[in-house]
Amino acid sequence: MRLDLVESHASFVTTATRGLIQRSVRHLALAVILGVAAVSAWAALSGQVSYVVTYGVSMNPVYFKGDLVFIARDGSYRVGDIAAYVDRASGQRVLHRIIGGSGSAGFVLKGDNNESVDLASPTAQQILGKAVLHVPNGGIWLKPVLSPTGLGMIGFLIVSGGATATANRRQIPRGRRKKKVKAMSRQGGSWAQAAEVVRTFERMPAPARTLAAVVAALTGLALGLALVGWMKPVTETVTAAAGASQSTTFSYSTTVPRSAAYDGTTVNSPDPVFRRLVNTVDLKAAYTGPGGTFDLTAELTNGTGWHSTVTLIPPRSFPGPTHEATAKLNLRSLSNRADAASRAIGVQAGSPVTIALRARVTSEGIAPFTSTAQLQLNEVQLSLAQGSSLSGSSDATPVTTVKPREVAVFGHKVMNAGTARSYAILVFLVAAFGAVGITFFARRSAPLRTRAEIERRHPQLLVHVEPMSSPPGKPVVNVDNFPALVKLAERYGQMILTWRRPDADDFIVRDEGITYRYRISLDQPVLENIDGINRPNSAGSHRRRASSPVP
Repeated sequence: MRLDLVESHASFVTTATRGLIQRSVRHLALAVILGVAAVSAWAALSGQVSYVVTYGVSMNPVYFKGDLVFIARDGSYRVGDIAAYVDRASGQRVLHRIIGGSGSAGFVLKGDNNESVDLASPTAQQILGKAVLHVPNGGIWLKPVLSPTGLGMIGFLIVSGGATATANRRQIPRGRRKKKVKAMSRQGGSWAQAAEVVRTFERMPAPARTLAAVVAALTGLALGLALVGWMKPVTETVTAAAGASQSTTFSYSTTVPRSAAYDGTTVNSPDPVFRRLVNTVDLKAAYTGPGGTFDLTAELTNGTGWHSTVTLIPPRSFPGPTHEATAKLNLRSLSNRADAASRAIGVQAGSPVTIALRARVTSEGIAPFTSTAQLQLNEVQLSLAQGSSLSGSSDATPVTTVKPREVAVFGHKVMNAGTARSYAILVFLVAAFGAVGITFFARRSAPLRTRAEIERRHPQLLVHVEPMSSPPGKPVVNVDNFPALVKLAERYGQMILTWRRPDADDFIVRDEGITYRYRISLDQPVLENIDGINRPNSAGSHRRRASSPVP
């Protein structure tokens, strides 16, 4: 018998060392989990890490449709990097390869399977990051998981189910299980489960409770971001209100000597101006609309392919809502310029000259407005070109555009829908890491109420023996919970002796004549303390037998 005790003591030293190593490994794993969660939270909130789900064939054969690509910001980008940026027109993320350009002037990007380069030239500040991890077909299975329904289901499981996953995995004999289910059905299953969630949460250490609260908040945040990100398309069609009306009217006039050609001495548009009587004409442009910058030019052509632009009025600012500008047209000078060009290119001079007038107004907040008119100049006269009009007006109809959908909080725009989707995924991953930590804490803090749980948690400390009696006259101390019995065994360097009886499972530690016992009674149904009334359960049955001797 003494030899058996020596062997048991040696076996205990070995198993205790193994247990210490296992606990160290668990603590290291928990530290890794919390560290990854902290890094993931920092990456999600700072935007250092993001993702792209490919939806086209522009990057074949590197990426295919439905692939998931994680991207990370970098201090510098080089030719050959596969980088992502947001296309302003569609609001979608584009993942193409950098083939030229610079970070300050803008990069030139092109899909490996495209023939042309991208229209956009994002700068280094506009680049979201470069590809660092590729998950083939990852976007296909990620899409249903990250839908509002999927995130809501996962969030519910993480918050309400994760903490009690370990507690609900008890292996209970069939007879006791039927009694428990029947008893809980009388008390109300949903309330019982809710009470179990609260008790499991309260049994956790303070760090675990803090982590559970953070996970619950992150899950709610991920669900909210998913709802605003996926409830509508990533882009929206916006119809802008009709802009202010704009119009420009051209006119010309000149003074001529009294002759049979005119009834008076003044010629006004659209009457022709005969060059034999006058050589200069006053050209006036009258604008009505918002203030801005006004300029007037004339483009000369003579049908030979030659053209030349003359600045009649340089850009000048005006307040609005009306503005008039006048310029002089020297008909001889314009004709001589066209004839000189004809001789230079080897064609006969004297061809009619078309004068295309172009008045442009640039106003803040609206598109530039341009109005045109055409005059015809030949050897005889200056006149309005056939089919041309001397007035022009802007189209004041509403303008419809497609732009990224914005997400607003209390009336303030905080991000677009695409960014909300990205943050939903990243925050969900952080919550998932936290849920792993909560599960670890729950498994560590869950009470041991069945032999199966005890054997699974502490197999290295148990020695299965036949039922034995306590030495006569020696005290028997009933231990309230099994972890306390484990501490006693470790303190005295003893193994835990255990045996089965029809009505109970006994776990014994003996030292210096004292027997420490933890007993799980099997003759009472396992009920829960749900409504504040103490009911019989496995933890309390051995207390009623405190005075009973060891068989």
